[in-house]
Amino acid sequence: MEFIGQSSIVEDFGNKIKNNKLGHAYILTGEPGIGKRTLARYLAKTILCTDRKENQAPCGNCRACKTFDVNVNPNFTVVRHETRSIVIKQIRNMLEDIEIRPSEGKKVYIIEEADRMTTQAQNCILKTLEEPPPYAVIILTTAIYDSLLITIKSRAVQVSLKPYSLDEMREILNVNRISFADKEYLLSLSQGIPGKAINLIDDKDFEESRNKVMSFLFDNSTMSAMEFNKYLSDNKEAFSTCMDIIDSVYHDALMVLYSIEDGLINPDKKDNIIKYANEHSTYSIMQKISRIQEIRLNLKRNLNYQLAVDIVTLEI
Repeated sequence: MEFIGQSSIVEDFGNKIKNNKLGHAYILTGEPGIGKRTLARYLAKTILCTDRKENQAPCGNCRACKTFDVNVNPNFTVVRHETRSIVIKQIRNMLEDIEIRPSEGKKVYIIEEADRMTTQAQNCILKTLEEPPPYAVIILTTAIYDSLLITIKSRAVQVSLKPYSLDEMREILNVNRISFADKEYLLSLSQGIPGKAINLIDDKDFEESRNKVMSFLFDNSTMSAMEFNKYLSDNKEAFSTCMDIIDSVYHDALMVLYSIEDGLINPDKKDNIIKYANEHSTYSIMQKISRIQEIRLNLKRNLNYQLAVDIVTLEI
């Protein structure tokens, strides 16, 4: 089966496998929910497949593919955190297995959320990353690339996943039988990240948050700044989602100001967005977008949450 999206990465790996130029270690990076784990498994299956088709996709029928699909392929190992961290014992167990040569082909190891490796665990794998057996391929995944030791990053090739197109997002959801009827706008709001779209579709509280944001932005008589302030103060878990929604409205308003009304993130609110855009300048909206980004960044730097709520509801 073909992989949906990330075509340049999949094609590059396929060519490297075909021409026997595959490297020994890769780090898949990207936003949470973008599909690093799914892509890592697909690449592993492609590497292990013994009967790849001309399009370089795994055949799905050879013994390697069939055993991979039921998680019993002896040449495939996944390391993931069993507690909060990936500890040195897990890496040592993996390295012991690497020393065993396969009867044919490659052995592939995936370290999921590699940023959870303790410093000791990262140091433990360094020598193997520098001088691996010729048959071993190690794939690390992480959403926090900078958390890895420089010595780890210098010994592996970084591969960055890109956001998916709307058509790719639709295809991914359809393949996974996830209905998004009447919720098309969620695909745009999720910014090309499938996991984010799935979470939004499943989030029973999302519509409530969206309605409150829209009322706050478009109808202060329904949702005053103080009422929205109280909602965010009492629902900290909804803050990030509300910021995404506000940001999407600002971007839609900018598109309208530039005479682009097709492809809005919130097409069901088009009339409100046009009215909002006509009441604000391009400069003021860009300032609001910058302010949202600044608040997000400062929250990561331990900005007081209530202060962030006050800034959003009283200043933006």
